[in-house]
Amino acid sequence: MTMNTIRIEGTDLASRAQASQLRNELIHSLNRGSPITLDLSNVESISDSFADELFGVLSASLGIEEFFNKIKVIGVKKHLGRVIAVNVNIRSGHQIAA
Repeated sequence: MTMNTIRIEGTDLASRAQASQLRNELIHSLNRGSPITLDLSNVESISDSFADELFGVLSASLGIEEFFNKIKVIGVKKHLGRVIAVNVNIRSGHQIAA
């Protein structure tokens, strides 16, 4: 099965609406059976609201195991990984290391 790579072009991700749109695109791709690689190499900042709407809601709706089995996130700067992990932890109820 081919993995679909999505490269995030924005450097500052802050909009809950933008995250919701991206989440819907990811869900559509997953529904077609394609695992996803999400490339955050260009991203310098992520707001809590963006991280919650994309990563938190997605991990809660898919389940944490399926989330990590079907979505690979690459190019994440350490400080961004912390923001993502905190929001996944809050939504999923699991403790994920940053």
